[in-house]
Amino acid sequence: MKVILGVNHQFLYPEAIVSRKAHTEALRELVSFPNLDALDCWVWRTPEAAREEIRILRESGCQINYNIGDRFGEKIVFPASADADERRYASNILRREIGFAMDAGAKKIILGSGPDVPEARADAKKRFAELLFSVFADVPKDVMICLEPTDRDMDKFFLFGPALETADFVRGMRRGGMTNFGMLLDMAHIPLMRETMESAVCGAAETISHIHLGNNIVSNPRNPMYGDKHVPFGVPDSAYTECDAAAFLKLLQENGYLLKEPCTVSFEVRPKEGVSAKDTWNDFFRIWRDSIVSLV
Repeated sequence: MKVILGVNHQFLYPEAIVSRKAHTEALRELVSFPNLDALDCWVWRTPEAAREEIRILRESGCQINYNIGDRFGEKIVFPASADADERRYASNILRREIGFAMDAGAKKIILGSGPDVPEARADAKKRFAELLFSVFADVPKDVMICLEPTDRDMDKFFLFGPALETADFVRGMRRGGMTNFGMLLDMAHIPLMRETMESAVCGAAETISHIHLGNNIVSNPRNPMYGDKHVPFGVPDSAYTECDAAAFLKLLQENGYLLKEPCTVSFEVRPKEGVSAKDTWNDFFRIWRDSIVSLV
């Protein structure tokens, strides 16, 4: 079992979401961490920052799993919108980010679906598929495109999930010719989508192309970290402990994901209060090591 183990940089360094300087410094520090095989990350959009960060990523020796999403200071991307201008804007942003991903040498590109269209979901899914076929047309087939589902009615209000519906969409995209299309299944999103680990993994196993390990709060809407905030394992009101991460990995092993080549798993969790990014990563690696020991 060969797993490429990574971490999401923007949750490990939350300040990097809003600060160009913090973003670059976070990537520069992160690539020095031990036992790190992959980075789930993105590039700051200004030309000077983009050049520097792409250089850091290309020289890191890590696999790059490039995250496409809404950026601080820009409009929300709405690729399934019925409005042609909103779809055109989404297309332009996606093409820009795909360019950054290719320049950084990414092996996987991750994206969400953007806002839901509750009153006309079938038409929205069709528009979303058409846009994906267009913007990813020139991406090499050895680069995996990973759609990440999350909630439709709790926090993000996105077009996809739940995971089982997303898996059906992935199968349709593959039948349409996008054979390098799959699903990122984020452990933290499963309770937000009102699914169980068992139903999500077992029902979508052959479509899974990347994994995030994480935790969220769904039981207490009054908690300021309620929703898709990727809190540390085991904090009050949260869905999961470290033991649940091990159980999730066991399900993935039993359903064949951990035997895939290349198999990628990344942590997407915020640090505990007062704990450095490096110490947090070392704790993630401990959780990973302890979980894997239980599988062999």
